[in-house]
Amino acid sequence: MSGIQNYMFRQITGPLLFFAFVLTGVIWLSQSLRMLDVVINQSQSVGTFIYLTVLGLPQLMPLILPFAMFFAVLYALNRLYTESELVVMWAAGFSRWVVVWPILLIALAVTAVGYLFSLVVMPAGMREMKNRVFEIRADLVNTFVREGSFTNPIKGLTVYVSQNNPGGEIQGILVHDARNPKGIATYMAQSGMLANTPTGPRLIMNQGNVQWLEGGEGRLKILNFEKYTFDLSQFEKGQGARIPEVAEMWLHQLFNPQATVPEKQRKKYIAEAHSRLSGPLYAIVFALIATVALVGGNFNRRGYAGRIGLAFLAMFGARLPGFAFQQWTASNADMAVFMYAWPALWIIGLLFVLVHPRFEILRKGKMAEPVAEGA
Repeated sequence: MSGIQNYMFRQITGPLLFFAFVLTGVIWLSQSLRMLDVVINQSQSVGTFIYLTVLGLPQLMPLILPFAMFFAVLYALNRLYTESELVVMWAAGFSRWVVVWPILLIALAVTAVGYLFSLVVMPAGMREMKNRVFEIRADLVNTFVREGSFTNPIKGLTVYVSQNNPGGEIQGILVHDARNPKGIATYMAQSGMLANTPTGPRLIMNQGNVQWLEGGEGRLKILNFEKYTFDLSQFEKGQGARIPEVAEMWLHQLFNPQATVPEKQRKKYIAEAHSRLSGPLYAIVFALIATVALVGGNFNRRGYAGRIGLAFLAMFGARLPGFAFQQWTASNADMAVFMYAWPALWIIGLLFVLVHPRFEILRKGKMAEPVAEGA
C-alpha cells in the first residue's frame, strides 16, 4: 500500500471509530432503559446493570457498523475535498483508486467484524444476558425480601422486612395477603427465613400472629403462633426450562430448529438466519454509496450538499428494502434470495459507476481547475 493509500486509510479509520462509538453510545442509552426494570424491581447493583447492558451491545453492532462506515467515508472525503487535498491528488495524476482501494479494504474489514458479531458474539452475549436476567427474576430473596421496603411480588400480596441478616435470617416480618378478597389476612412475625423444601420454597415465620376479619360484622381475629410456614410455591410457576429467544440462537439452530417448533416460527428463524448472513454486506454498500457521491462525479467549488443529500436518500433506499425482504422471508422462505441479491446488485452497480470511463473523463476535465487558479 502506497503512502497516499496509508494516509487515506488513517483519514477514514479515525472517523469510523468515532461514529461507531457515538452511534453505539446513543443506542446503548436507549436500550439500557429496558434493564432499569430488572435493576430497580429486583434490587440489583449498578454493576449488574452495566454488565447486562454491555452484554446486549453485540446485538446492535451488525446494524450500527454499516451506518458508521457510511458516515465515516462521507465525512472523510468531504473534508479532504474542502481542504483541496483530493483536488491536488487528481491534479498530480493519481487515479481515483488510490482513494477507493483503502475505502474498500476498510469496508471489507468492517463486514468481517459484522459477521463476527452477528454469528458469534451476539448470540453468546444475548444468551448470557437472558440467563442472568432469568436467574435474577427467579431469585426469591431479591423478589420477596427487601430490607426496609414494602414490596408487591404479585398482585394482592404486600411484604415488608425490617432487617435482612447475612446468615439468611430476616427480622420484623409483615405479610399482607389480599389475593382472595374473602380471606384477607395479615401475618406479622419477629423473625423468619426463606427455605427450599421438596414441595417448593417456603417463608418460615417465628414468634408472630395472623390477623383476619371474620363474620358479617367484620370482627378482628388474632391467632398467635410460634412457627408458621407461608407457601411461596406460586412464585416458581413459569420458571421451568427457559425457552431461548431468536437473538441468542446460533446459526445452525436457526436453520435447523427442533421438530416441535411451529411452522410459522420456523420461517421467522430462517429469516433471522439469512438476515445475519446478509446484513453485514451493507457496510460495503454504504461505503460505496458515500464514495460514488463524492468521488464519482465532477468537482464542484460550491460544495457537495446536494450529493450528500442524495447519498443519504440512496442509503435509506438501499437499506429499507432489506428490512422488508426479511419480513417477507418470514412469511415465504423463497424470498430469502432477495436478501442477498439486493445488496449484491447495489455493490455491482456502484462499482460499475466507479470504473465507467465517462466519470474518468469528467474528472480529468474539471478536477484541476482549483489548482490552476491557485497557481
